[in-house]
Amino acid sequence: MHTLVHLGLIIKYISSFGMNDILINNLTLAFVMFVLLFYLVIPAVLGQDKENTTRDDLSPSDGMGEALGSRDHMKLRSDLFSNGRYDKSIRPVRNISQTTLVEMQFFVAQVLDVDERSETFKINAWLTMRWHDDYLVWEPTRYNNVKNFKITRDDVWMPDLWLYNNAGSRYEDYAAHSICSVYHTGKVVWQSPTIIKTHCTMDVTNFPFDVQTCTVTFGPWQHGANEIMLNGTGSADKYLRSSSEWEITSFRAKANQEPYQIYLDDEPILYSYVEYSVFLRRIPTYFVFNLIMPCTLISATTFLSFFLPPESGEKVSLGITVLLSLTVFLLLVAELLPPSGAVPIIAIYYAVTMVMVSLSLAMSVVVLNLHHRGPETSPVPLWLRKIVLGRVGKVVLMRKTSFNQEIYYRSRKSQQCQGTRLLNHYEMDSYDGNYWEEHRDVAESNSNGGSTRLDRNDRHTRPCSQPVTTHSRSSSNSMRMREINLLRKIHDDFRYLKETQKRKEHEQKCHNEWKQVALVVDRIFMFIYLIGMIATILIIVTQVTS
Repeated sequence: MHTLVHLGLIIKYISSFGMNDILINNLTLAFVMFVLLFYLVIPAVLGQDKENTTRDDLSPSDGMGEALGSRDHMKLRSDLFSNGRYDKSIRPVRNISQTTLVEMQFFVAQVLDVDERSETFKINAWLTMRWHDDYLVWEPTRYNNVKNFKITRDDVWMPDLWLYNNAGSRYEDYAAHSICSVYHTGKVVWQSPTIIKTHCTMDVTNFPFDVQTCTVTFGPWQHGANEIMLNGTGSADKYLRSSSEWEITSFRAKANQEPYQIYLDDEPILYSYVEYSVFLRRIPTYFVFNLIMPCTLISATTFLSFFLPPESGEKVSLGITVLLSLTVFLLLVAELLPPSGAVPIIAIYYAVTMVMVSLSLAMSVVVLNLHHRGPETSPVPLWLRKIVLGRVGKVVLMRKTSFNQEIYYRSRKSQQCQGTRLLNHYEMDSYDGNYWEEHRDVAESNSNGGSTRLDRNDRHTRPCSQPVTTHSRSSSNSMRMREINLLRKIHDDFRYLKETQKRKEHEQKCHNEWKQVALVVDRIFMFIYLIGMIATILIIVTQVTS
């Protein structure tokens, strides 16, 4: 009606301008169509869209709609919780003798940390609990087919579940700030992720090839087994993320019951709990390359010290350096492991290696002692010479005398023969038997001023026609005395040289024999050390594999 009035006014206003009728009619028709379009069609379309929107908002989606579903949800919540119909502090059973069965699921998502020294086990886990609430049951048809709804855990009853072997700074309420799903059948489901840190007794005997078993124990704190019966399941491979140090080999859940007596005059109360066992295997790659391989190389370096000659003076220094290196590695292992009664195999290996290195150091001292021995101490005993240089030397593939020593003895023997021939040339025994007697007479006559007999050489060398005078005889006697004194001095010097040479050769021979004994003993010690290290490695490997 208002539209038609507006249309008449507009036509009357246009005709007042004095336009022709045809133009007025065309304008009137166009304006009428515009008005009809603006006032009739557009409001109809907008009204249809509004109606569709309202219908979409009120249509149920998964059992609930935004408007209608909210009203149904509020009505359902009011019917269940208002007017004191529900008390979250009371166990939700119609019959007080009925036991509430709580089914718990435990999923290990990731191993965060395994601290061997503090013996703690930290993981990222997902917890799920399910139980039946007799007071949260309704008929879905009465509430527009609403079959479930979400509600905070502060509004419904929940089991007082706690982590028994908690290792954190305080006991965590894992259900805090979580949501429960309530179903029309009375089933209540609670889910929450959490970080769990528990005590875990570590057995580091086979470190770093050890396998650990850590347990996570959940149970109610106030409700006995006659009120809450806890049953558990779970898995470690469904949502597990890999770790660089530990690998979960298996997972086990076990429900159990244990009596607990609060006071001495009370009857024991049986409590149910669930124990989840997580079996871990260490990935030993890091420790093999950083702890075991260096120790093995150091042991091999100690073995190479037996090939150093005693003259170098580095055998003892190398042994001490290796011993200090092993001590540092042993301290590193001690910092990683807990101070428990179980001694890890790697610590035993380090300790045995240190003992072997210490023995090799003592062996080097013995070898150096034998090497630097000489005749000033004592010669090599006959029994030691026969055993070490004779029998044992052949067993360890060493000869009694080296080629250089044979050359030395041969050269010294030739020098001794030359000195002996020279001395025999000047010895008085090469002269006639009466030489010393004749010269003794000459010496006596020369001292008495009398006549002296000539020696046999002079009688043969001097011409018979030459007359012998007293002056010539006196000078000849003095010359003979000088010759005799000179020959005596030469004889004494050669005898001293000969004795000195014999003594030096004897000392050198004794010294060389002690050196040879030292070499043989060093070779024996090398084989003993090698056998000991191989036996140690085999025993360690056998223990680890078993």
